[in-house]
Amino acid sequence: MGIAPAVASKPVPKTIVGCVANGIFVSSDGYEIRPSNADGREFDLRPFEGHQVTISGDLLPGDAFILKKPPVDSGPCKTKPAGVDPAVAPAAEAVKVTTGGWQIHKPSKEYKDLPALLPKQQDSGVEAGIGLLEFVCMKSNYFVLLVQPSVKLRDSEPGMISARAANTASGSAPVPLTFRNLYKTKSVLSRSLNWDADIHYAEIGTPLLASIKAAGDLDLTLAGRSYVINLSDLGSRLGTFQRFCENGVVENPAHFER
Repeated sequence: MGIAPAVASKPVPKTIVGCVANGIFVSSDGYEIRPSNADGREFDLRPFEGHQVTISGDLLPGDAFILKKPPVDSGPCKTKPAGVDPAVAPAAEAVKVTTGGWQIHKPSKEYKDLPALLPKQQDSGVEAGIGLLEFVCMKSNYFVLLVQPSVKLRDSEPGMISARAANTASGSAPVPLTFRNLYKTKSVLSRSLNWDADIHYAEIGTPLLASIKAAGDLDLTLAGRSYVINLSDLGSRLGTFQRFCENGVVENPAHFER
C-alpha cells in the first residue's frame, strides 16, 4: 500500500503495516515514518525493535503521522524492511537472566513498606543491567519493579513484556508497559514505599498477572534491549502472594521470607 504525502491539509486516516528497524518504522513498501502522539511528541518505537507492527492514525502533509491508538505488535519481522541500510548490524541477542527461587516479604513496621515477591538470587539480572526484578502489591493492585537498574532509563520508559512456557518460542501477546521512576512520580505507590534505592515500576493488570503465574519465562524489551527472564518457581508462589496481598492470609509459611 503506497503512502505518498497527502495533497490536502485534511488528515487522511491510515492503517499501515511495517517493521521497526533502528527505532524507525519502515512500511512494507519502504517508507520511513516517525509516528507521533496526539500532543506532537514522537512515539518511542524502541520497545518494538525488530518486530512487525501495525500503526493506525492520521497521515498529514509531509508524511507526519499521528497515532490514534497503540501500535499492534505481530512478532519478529520475517524479512528485513525495505530501505534499511544493509550495513546496519542486526539486533543484539536477548540477554538471559536467571532467578533462584522466590519468597514473599512481609512489610516492615519500621519504614514505609509493602508486601513483595522477591527472588532469592538474581545476580545475572544485576549483571545484565536491569537490576532486581520484584513484585509488590497494594491490596489487589500489582506492580513489577526494577530495583537498582544500571541501564540508563528515562523517568518514563516504555517497554514490552510477555509471558510464555519455559524454552518455547511463543507465549502471551506482548503487553506495553511504562516503567516510571518511583521517586520522581507523585503516586500512591511512591508514598507507600521507601526502600532507599533507585526503582522503576510499572503496574500490571490481572490478565498479565495470570499469564505470569502460568509461565516459565518472561520476555522483557526495554530501552532498546531484550531480556529473557527465567522465572524458576515464581508461579507456585504467586497464588500465595495474591491471597496475602488481598486477604492478609499466610497460607503457606514456607513461601515466606525467613
